Amino acid sequence: MSKDLFYFSKSDRIATIVLLAVIVVSTIVRTSFHSSGNNEDDVPADSLEWVPQTVIAENKDTVPVRKVRGSNVRSDYNYNKRVYSRDTVRKVSNAKIYSVNTDTVKKTRYPVKMAPQSPLDLNRADSSVLVSLPGIGPYYASKIIRYREQLGGYVRINQILEVEGVPDSLMKWFFLADSVPFRKIQVNTESVSSLRKHPYLDFYQARAIVEFRRERGNIKGPEQLSFLEEFTDQDLVRLNPYLDFR
Repeated sequence: MSKDLFYFSKSDRIATIVLLAVIVVSTIVRTSFHSSGNNEDDVPADSLEWVPQTVIAENKDTVPVRKVRGSNVRSDYNYNKRVYSRDTVRKVSNAKIYSVNTDTVKKTRYPVKMAPQSPLDLNRADSSVLVSLPGIGPYYASKIIRYREQLGGYVRINQILEVEGVPDSLMKWFFLADSVPFRKIQVNTESVSSLRKHPYLDFYQARAIVEFRRERGNIKGPEQLSFLEEFTDQDLVRLNPYLDFR
């Protein structure tokens, strides 16, 4: 009778083994879970989040906080985007930490420029003077000077508007001195290629001037150019200050 009490059938033995296995696995899982929850060294790196403050930290309330699941650990600001170890986080957690005020410290891409006390001579200003003006950088300064050299000098302030991209607001910074001579076009001596270099003359106009000289002699004045179909009244108005018929 006692022998029958301790007798297990095959199905009973299998069920007992499965039950014991479940109990052992559950115990191991629970032990591992509680161990990882109480040890902050085992917190995965991707569970951390930086929350930088924007004022200089004088106490723990304004120190940059590195959030860890289940707790808040304070650390210094991660400028180089490197991952700090838990030992480093614990060492700096009680220290006085300074953070960057990103709201009040603004990084300016361009230097602040002051308006000149008086207008500048457009025909004398070099690149160092031009770049000091509000709205003019090295790119526009070089274009303004290059166009001045091609013209032979500016005769009107609004000629800088012929430089592509230059806004109307720049005209107020300049004036033209009467004493500055500018280079003129020698109408009766220059070749087609030389005449063509001026911004106000195209190839067909330059060729018409040379052909007129060859057929009729020297040109006496702009009124003779008005008979050429290559020139409009507007062309002659722009060109007249630069024409020399000697």
